[in-house]
Amino acid sequence: MVFLPIVDRELHVAARKRSTYWLRVVSALVALVIGGGFLTLTITGFGIGTPNLGRVLFAVLTWLGLAAALSAGLFFTSDCLSEEKREGTLGLLFLTELRGADVVFGKLVANSLRSFYALLSVFPVLAITLLMGGLTGAQFWRTTLALVNALLTSLAAGLFVSGISRDSQKALGATLVLLGLLIAGGPAADAMLAAAKHIGYKPVSVCRVPAICS
Repeated sequence: MVFLPIVDRELHVAARKRSTYWLRVVSALVALVIGGGFLTLTITGFGIGTPNLGRVLFAVLTWLGLAAALSAGLFFTSDCLSEEKREGTLGLLFLTELRGADVVFGKLVANSLRSFYALLSVFPVLAITLLMGGLTGAQFWRTTLALVNALLTSLAAGLFVSGISRDSQKALGATLVLLGLLIAGGPAADAMLAAAKHIGYKPVSVCRVPAICS
């Protein structure tokens, strides 16, 4: 028996899709066009220093990569399990020796492959900013890990909604709402914790001579 048969089947299906190749090509081309534009500004002397252009290019590519990573769950996993429910093929899978974890993991791997390749194709262009200066290697690696983490979070959110939904449009809307809550939840929680610490903070007097302190 093939190890993780659903993963093997889904990867074979994804390998035959043209979108698997075109998505990473388009992603790399977009990053190259943006990076080439910034490098052209550097060569022609736009009036901005090279380190500043490096930081701006890094910020632009990072925000574009973050937007693409967070939207991956909407387009790749929000309808992967609900589609099987509508077609009536999900129940057939459980008539075999497969477990629920095999099906879920297989769908996650197969549907995350294209988005992961697309994000991976942007990293070499993002690394060009290291040569331009203005940032450190630690910043680059932290950013790449954060982008991968955002991608996995988005894909997991879409897969979760797809597992409890049946209609594609409702699954897409619920995934968008869930991602919005996850994105806004972190900063909101940080702000609430900071406000709670500020309210609960009481300065302690270190003066030991009351007459002088008063």
